[in-house]
Amino acid sequence: IEAQPEWATEEAAPVAAAPRPTGPVKWGEIEGRVLLTGTPPQASSAPTSATVASVCGDQAEDRSLVVGGEGALAHAVVSLQDGAALPVPDAPAPQPVLDQKQCHYEPPTLAAKAGGELVLRNSDPLVHNVRAQAGTNRSVFNVAMPLEGMTLRRPLPAEPGTVQVRCDVHPWMRAVVRTFDHPYFTTTTPDGRFRMRVPEGAHTLVFWHDRLPETSRTVTVRAGETVQVDQTWGVDALRQAGSAK
Repeated sequence: IEAQPEWATEEAAPVAAAPRPTGPVKWGEIEGRVLLTGTPPQASSAPTSATVASVCGDQAEDRSLVVGGEGALAHAVVSLQDGAALPVPDAPAPQPVLDQKQCHYEPPTLAAKAGGELVLRNSDPLVHNVRAQAGTNRSVFNVAMPLEGMTLRRPLPAEPGTVQVRCDVHPWMRAVVRTFDHPYFTTTTPDGRFRMRVPEGAHTLVFWHDRLPETSRTVTVRAGETVQVDQTWGVDALRQAGSAK
């Protein structure tokens, strides 16, 4: 059964919209690194089943927190709070793709345009289903993907927020999609780095992770320049997997 109902999410306090420029848009860049300090907890694991062990192994590791060398935090979402008031960039945001590989969603966190399409792919020789929910367990879509190499496209809710993704066949499979009403968003790479091209001016940069408290920074970008903005969370700020609000 597929549905795309209206849904609500918690919203940050409104801020004054930046005025739209009247002349040619001048661009700069924001880059940085997102880190987690302290010793991260050992990832939990769940037993799989005999029917999938040859493809997925005996144990499936939780991937809601992926930390690399030097505390590099992968899959954190970085966005502009004022993005909806800004000129649309020449290059569109890349199309979000959620793959199913070895009984995991890859990547475990995606950023996407609200109302856009999510590409679903099954790279496993196994039957999966993709169940997406938003708000208080409101169904977005629920589709079966029984064939290896199969690809489907499904619309995301028009209202920005967070969409939780699960597989009912393999309950340890989880992912989250953070959606926006503008194209100014990205996610961090495995080494915790990000880069975003933005119009010149003052912006509020928002850092989000499913297991950490949202935080923001104000930054001023000049045309042709690159501004460095790093974000660090401590491990004491971590929430349990699946407990984000």
